[in-house]
Amino acid sequence: MGRTRQTGSTGERLLKLMHTVTEAGRPLSLPEITEAVGLPKPTVHRLVSLLEDSGHLIKEADARRYAPGPALHRMALAVLQSQPRRAARHAVLRRLAEKVGEACNIVLLDGDQLTYIDRVDTQWPLRIRLEVGSHVPVHCTATGKLLLALQPKRVRDRLIRSAPLASMTPHTLTDPERLQSVLRQIRRARVGTDDQEFLPEMVAIAVPVTPPAGPPVVAVSIHAPVFRRSLAALRGFLPDLRAAARELEDVLYEGTDAGALA
Repeated sequence: MGRTRQTGSTGERLLKLMHTVTEAGRPLSLPEITEAVGLPKPTVHRLVSLLEDSGHLIKEADARRYAPGPALHRMALAVLQSQPRRAARHAVLRRLAEKVGEACNIVLLDGDQLTYIDRVDTQWPLRIRLEVGSHVPVHCTATGKLLLALQPKRVRDRLIRSAPLASMTPHTLTDPERLQSVLRQIRRARVGTDDQEFLPEMVAIAVPVTPPAGPPVVAVSIHAPVFRRSLAALRGFLPDLRAAARELEDVLYEGTDAGALA
């Protein structure tokens, strides 16, 4: 009589579990998940392990609570590619680009690389040709280092181990220990920079688009050639960049199920 009755297929249970964690708006412990989904503890352990292995859930730094992972972020962002969301997102980016007079981007952390999901280019003759959908490395870009720095330590360590730390310019950080040290500084400041590390003579600065819960996987950035803007000059746009990030948080996350992108 006291046994929990298991209903539904494994797929239905996985969906229920993902829905529970995303709706919570905060990381949940295994006992909290077990109580919420009404399944036996061994079943919840097995399902959580499956979702963690697939990237749909991540374990927080205390190793006791779970939050939506990168795979859920990508799924949710794909849903948000509807025209109204895309138009509102692009409008924020366009206003930022018009204010700073340089190229501005919205980038998604996608496994061990970055994907450009929106971009407004500069009107200056010299520009970088990076189309929406382009992929760039994480270890040598402002957005990549920022989002890498803000992941839980075990995720960060795994990505650094798996990602090829290719030397793109003489300034690229290719030593894992040195990169980890820089990432710790970025994690404290919550500002990512690229000082000619990805492309020669190009600099960039980025801030996160913070979800309701869990680590950020989206960032907004500005980049420019050094003859036009120094990295110090780009830092002067941080208030505008952060204001745009707050607007993007409303566009991407407001009106979704609580924490659906978290």
